[in-house]
Amino acid sequence: MVKGKLYGDVESFRTQKVLVAAKIYNVDVTVAGPTAPADKFPLGVTPAYEGDNVLLFGAESIAVHFGCQVNAETVQWMQWAEGQLLPSVLAYVLNSVSALQADKKAADGFKAELLAQLKRFNSVLATKTFLAGERFGIADLSAAFNLLPAYQHVLDTAARKEIVNVNRWFMTIMNQPVVKDVVGEFSFIEKASVFDAAKFKDLSARAKPAPKKKEEKKQEKKPKAEDLDAADAAVAAEPKAADPFAAMPKGTFVMDDWKRCYSNEDTGKVALPYFWKNFDAENNSIWLAEYMYPEDLSLSFMSCNLISGMFQRLEKLKKNAFASVCLFGTDNNSTISGIWVWRGHELVFPLSSDWQVDYESYKWTKLDPTDEATKKMVNEYFLWEGEFGGKKFNQGKIFK
Repeated sequence: MVKGKLYGDVESFRTQKVLVAAKIYNVDVTVAGPTAPADKFPLGVTPAYEGDNVLLFGAESIAVHFGCQVNAETVQWMQWAEGQLLPSVLAYVLNSVSALQADKKAADGFKAELLAQLKRFNSVLATKTFLAGERFGIADLSAAFNLLPAYQHVLDTAARKEIVNVNRWFMTIMNQPVVKDVVGEFSFIEKASVFDAAKFKDLSARAKPAPKKKEEKKQEKKPKAEDLDAADAAVAAEPKAADPFAAMPKGTFVMDDWKRCYSNEDTGKVALPYFWKNFDAENNSIWLAEYMYPEDLSLSFMSCNLISGMFQRLEKLKKNAFASVCLFGTDNNSTISGIWVWRGHELVFPLSSDWQVDYESYKWTKLDPTDEATKKMVNEYFLWEGEFGGKKFNQGKIFK
């Protein structure tokens, strides 16, 4: 029997995936702790496996190593499970169980994205018992364990009604003896996890410093870096003289108030009327951005990563801008475009060297906020619903 050490958290679905694979392929694995030794695994990625003349990290690579011979159909399902399914699962689950203040608009978007994927997966499983071949294998292991957090936290009775084939397949995998040995008995949840306001309030209260004694002289202190959100911290880190918006009038449109309204209120009934009532066209502008190289776009999740990467590199712009960027079409036949709102009337990206990585890949068109065509377009992009000039909406991401 092959023997080796496994480093990883035994409660993690990724580590559990490897432990099941070890049982399938008769590999004697000893869990050696949650952290991999840095001299052997400098990237620090777990699960990590140390065997005879082999050092591997990542659940999929370790499982493939155990299986030795893996066919193309199996690799296909493993790539889908890691590249498309898992990001959707984690985005929705982490937003739902987080101890941080929830973003309802984002949560609704993550939920819709995951359920859309599962409905397509449901149609595939209408004629399949297992994903690759007639027996339980690594393809099923990879996909089922990537779905495990969703079934544990968010796929409640209502959500499961439209994915009966996925439910049947998932429970078939969970009832495999080798899976039960690792996970134990599994049962569906009745109610999805939601943001716990009481828990948030309690955590916030604990985080507040103790009140100072009355005799102490009050001193104004600058906020510490750990007390700032990502956007505040980014702005604070930038020298005051380098602030591109310092000389611009603020106007009457308060960006933070608009973002709060958009995140927490009904978009069509409350947020959009709020936007058009309060938008200050004298000191702010609206732009249409269109990605100029749609022929380079391939898989949907990769296109979404392109959008997310741009958002991350524009962190310092967040305090003064808002955007809804959408992906249209399907895999290998898609386009990206979005509506941006920011202070001022000029193209904002040339104002800072930090903002110039991605913007030249887009065509930027300044829109007239008094034009009904502009209002229709803005409403569609902010709602993620509408005609979109004949384009088929796939998914969207919000910069705020």
